[in-house]
Amino acid sequence: MKNLKWLLCGISFLFFACDSEINVSYNLPKPVKQNLYVEGYFATIDLKGEERIGTITATYVELEHSSSGDTLKMNRKYEIDKSRGYLKNYMPSELAWRVDSLSLKAFDREVFEIDGLKAGYDSLVHSLPMPEKWRTQLLNPEYEKHLIRAEKHRWEMTHLLKGSYPEKANITEQLKKENRLNFALISIDSVVTEGFQNLDKRKCFTYTVHLTETESFPYYIWEQHVNSNIVPKEFQKYYQGLKAEYKTRYQIAMEPQGGILCQEREVREGLHTMVNPESGDTATFKSNITLERLYTKQVADENLP
Repeated sequence: MKNLKWLLCGISFLFFACDSEINVSYNLPKPVKQNLYVEGYFATIDLKGEERIGTITATYVELEHSSSGDTLKMNRKYEIDKSRGYLKNYMPSELAWRVDSLSLKAFDREVFEIDGLKAGYDSLVHSLPMPEKWRTQLLNPEYEKHLIRAEKHRWEMTHLLKGSYPEKANITEQLKKENRLNFALISIDSVVTEGFQNLDKRKCFTYTVHLTETESFPYYIWEQHVNSNIVPKEFQKYYQGLKAEYKTRYQIAMEPQGGILCQEREVREGLHTMVNPESGDTATFKSNITLERLYTKQVADENLP
C-alpha cells in the first residue's frame, strides 16, 4: 500500500502537489543535552526613519530535555554572557537567560511548573553593577509574572504542533480545529509549515507562526529610544501611558520525533506609544527586534577514558 501511495503521488505530480505528512511528538527515550546560544538585537527608528541599534544581548546556556510518562522536563544552566550596548544589563526578559539555573515541567504545550526563576532573577539583579534607580525598577514584584509568561510563551510556540501535519502548508485551520491556537495574550494570524532544512547536521522540520502580541516591558525600548540620543531630549518628558504592539514572525526548526529544537528566530516590528503627562500629547515610534536561539547537541567524546 505504501508503494502504491508513492506511485499514485508520482503519477499525479503534474496535476497537484502531493506533500508528505510529518508526525510531531515530544516523548524522549533518554535525556538530550544541548548547548544554546541566545542573541537579541534591539533597535529603534529615529526621526529620519533610520534604524539605530542600541543593545545587542548574547548569552550561552546549557539545556537538558527529558520526559517521564506524559510529563516533559527542561533544565537550563547559565554559562556566560557577552551582551553589549546601552541596555545590556537592563532588559528583563533577556536577563532571565542569565539566571543561574531554571527548571520547567509541562504537559504537551501547557507549562505547569517553573522553578528557580524568581530567586535567581532577584539574585542576579542585586549582583549586577547598575544605578539604584534601575535596580529598584528591575526588582518590581510585578515583573515575576511577565518573566514566567515569557518562559511559557516560548514553550507554547515551540510545542504548538502535535500529531500529523503536511510538510508544506498553511495549517492554521487545522490547528484551530485541534484547539491549539486558544491563547489569551496573543493573536495568531497564521501558522505555515515549511519543510525541512539541515541545521547542526540534523534534518529539522520548520514552521513559522505569524502573530500579534503586546510588549511586557515597553519601558525599556522607550528608555533606549529617548536616552541614547536617538531622538531629541524633549521626548524624555513622554514617560507615561507606555505600551507597544508587535507584529511578530516566529520561526521554529525542530526534530519532529522528540521535539528537540534546532533553531528559533523571532522578528518583531513594534509600534510604541508614550504620553507627556504635562501636555497630554501622545508620541509614537517604531522598533525592530530580532531574537535568535541556536541549539547544538552535546556529543560525548568517545576517546575520553
